[in-house]
Parts: sequence; structure tokens; C-alpha cells
Amino acid sequence: MAYQIISPSNSFVQFAEENSTIQSCEFADRDFCLPVFTANDVSFQFVIEADSEAEADALCDLTNSLTQIGIVYNCAEVFALEFTGNAERFRISAFQVLYNWANGLPAFDTIIDVGECFKIKVVIDGSNEFCSNCIQRIGDDCHTSVVEFTNDDNFAGYNYCNSAPVNESDSICDPTFISFTSLSNLSIAYTASLLAQYGNMPSIEVWGYVGTDLVRMPGIEVKFDSYPPNVISIDFGGTLSGVIKIRK
Repeated sequence: MAYQIISPSNSFVQFAEENSTIQSCEFADRDFCLPVFTANDVSFQFVIEADSEAEADALCDLTNSLTQIGIVYNCAEVFALEFTGNAERFRISAFQVLYNWANGLPAFDTIIDVGECFKIKVVIDGSNEFCSNCIQRIGDDCHTSVVEFTNDDNFAGYNYCNSAPVNESDSICDPTFISFTSLSNLSIAYTASLLAQYGNMPSIEVWGYVGTDLVRMPGIEVKFDSYPPNVISIDFGGTLSGVIKIRK
């Protein structure tokens, strides 16, 4: 299987970068590493484009088992730290899957010293590897800022599953996967973009881990606060880890 990765043009985190040189039309080019102070300083998204619909189908497995994300010191190395969380996924076309990584850099400070540089690596199907630009852990947040951006519509080069996919014309945006870990209940905001994609009454499937097996759990209570819903509330009846699947 062959995959390509596409980064939003305005994202601070860029994949498939050969180096971290910042080009300028007014000043000399310079090498620059994105400074990170806490684990929550970094969120990012990317699109994986497959060569066939079957390859894109494989990316939409419930367990997200084809995709690994973690930290490396150098791109050619194996993970120094592989993240355990999962990205939210949206099937935005026949060949493309959008990944939203909102988990930050969990436990990065256990392996990265202050002043040390590293990169984020994405591995698809064990052999398709993509590396980010340089990131550096800093020990003081003085003279730094965290820029936060979100939207219900596609804007500024970011894709929020509410318009055409990247460089393609056929948008489907179905299904959406939301992973959760050790929760007794979950509330999902049913945004304007989700409403546009899934309509007034979306189909909600709850899949939970029983041991190491991920199984569908039809008996779990799912409530909509209105019609169409503003909030989808799910009571797991106890602590559970698993995946929520939203589709038409």
C-alpha cells in the first residue's frame, strides 16, 4: 500500500519537510525549531491520501491500527516514544482521510530534555513514514505565545469536514471516529459541520474494549438533547475505553 500525507498550509507542524529552514524574502534563511513548553502546546491535523479506495477503507478500521504517531530524534529512527491516543478521523473523500490530533505530546517530557530537539513521526501500515519539522523543548515560556484556532467551516488551509477535500472534488466525510479512554460518560457537541454531514438524526455506534477485543455495544444508552441534536450524551454504565462511530 502507498500513502501520501498533506499538511495544512498554515500549520506550524508540517510533515514531509526535508528540513526546518525558514525561507524569507527580506532576511537570510534560518533554521528554526518550533518551541514547546508543555505537552498541550501542540495540536495538529493532516490528511492521508491513498492510491485506491481499498487503501482508504483500510484506514477507517475501528481500532485505527494502521496508524502510529509518536516522537523520534531523527526521521530514520524508530519511535523513541509512541503515543497511545488516537486521532479523530473523517473520511473526506474516496481516497482521503482527515486526522485531527488534539492529544498534544503526552509524556514527551519523560524522554526529551530541556533544549533537546525532536520530530513527530506518522507511520502508516508499517512502511509509509512521514516526519515533521523540528520541535524543541524549552524550559521557560517567557516571550512565547500559544496560538489556538478552530472553526466549523474549512478555513485558512484547515479542513473541518465541511467542504471539498484537498485537491479533489468529491466530498463524503463519512464516517467520523471519536476515541475515548477510561470514561463513564461522554458528551459530543453536534456542530454545524456534523449536522451538514449526517443530518438531523445521525447513526451512533458505541464500540468498547472487552479485554483486548473491540466489540460493538448496542445496549449502551445514547441520548440526543433535541431534534436535531445540539449535544449527544452517552452513558457507558461504568468505565469504558473504545470508539464512537458517527455516520448517516
